Amino acid sequence: MNTRLQVEHPVTELITGVDLVEQMIRVANGEILSLKQNEVKINGWAMESRLYAEDPYRGFLPSIGRLTRYRPPAESRSETAVVRNDTGVFEGGEISIFYDPMIAKLCTWAPNRAGAIAEMRNALDAFEVEGIGHNIPFLSAVMDHPKFCVGNITTAFIEEEYPDGFVGVELPIEILKTVAACAAAMYRLGEIRRTRVSGRMDNHERRVRDDWVVSLQGHDFPVDITADPNGSTVRFETGGHRVASDWTPGNSMAVMNVDGIDIALKVEKCTSGFRIRFRGADMRVTVRSPRQAELAKLMIEKTPPDTSKLLLCPMPGLIVQVEVAVGDEVQEGQSLCTVEAMKMENILRAERKSIVSRVYAAAGDSLAVDAIIMEFE
Repeated sequence: MNTRLQVEHPVTELITGVDLVEQMIRVANGEILSLKQNEVKINGWAMESRLYAEDPYRGFLPSIGRLTRYRPPAESRSETAVVRNDTGVFEGGEISIFYDPMIAKLCTWAPNRAGAIAEMRNALDAFEVEGIGHNIPFLSAVMDHPKFCVGNITTAFIEEEYPDGFVGVELPIEILKTVAACAAAMYRLGEIRRTRVSGRMDNHERRVRDDWVVSLQGHDFPVDITADPNGSTVRFETGGHRVASDWTPGNSMAVMNVDGIDIALKVEKCTSGFRIRFRGADMRVTVRSPRQAELAKLMIEKTPPDTSKLLLCPMPGLIVQVEVAVGDEVQEGQSLCTVEAMKMENILRAERKSIVSRVYAAAGDSLAVDAIIMEFE
């Protein structure tokens, strides 16, 4: 249960059934409270996840842009579960540098804490936000963190559990197999659709192979698929999964029933597979024939460009001040410039001793994320 009841009114309302905002408006209108303290009862557990326009992969720095997709999970209420989403944004709206980065308060309720967490996991999986960086991956990771699940946490949780920052989630092998089974079934469906538009008249399903290799998070899973009108059976070397869904290629949300349990995957088509986001993990999932998978292992990985001599803008924002000039020698930790974003001023400091060779930005400039501010020798 929430210990900040006076602040987080959605959580309080869910466990008491009292509409606090209504009560405050009535009191402000001169009315007397309609209930007494001994009439306030606590029922069940509630969770709140604050969805922010902050990128957890960049140290939770603010992110701005247009919400090209904003599809919260459906709000619902039953005797065993509640999903509530308090928000003020909409698809097509813009998140700017001038306001607080909070997008929504996603809340769940259940008779017990484990149930409230489980509802929150599913709600976060089904929450679609595109166009900006946001903290849904981190919130999902917290819901699966062992210490959080048992309640063994303090306000130092992030510092203790993510001392090097949030870099995503490595899913357990059994969950990876579940995702791999879904990816194989979805990919096969896409292959069938492609053969239907090929112009050939023979049975399209007979020309779609049943053996594939699904690769994700450094693991390769050879699978074999048997399909029928009600779904697919995806077999691994050590067992299999039954997968059913009404998903169609092109849909960004795939609700898959795996062995009788519904899960929600955010899906984006890419070459030879999908980008799939699930439970805090952002995965490139490839589905290849055995021969293609064998040849893929011989491909040279592309190395990222060297940016060690550049100061890049870590967030979209306004340059308030530049404190160095070309030719200046800077020391490790020295202040270089200040960037303002979302009501906060962020001081960027030198990571090592060096000499400034070029300055690209000046006070008053508005910069995009990763824009070059200055260069060093």
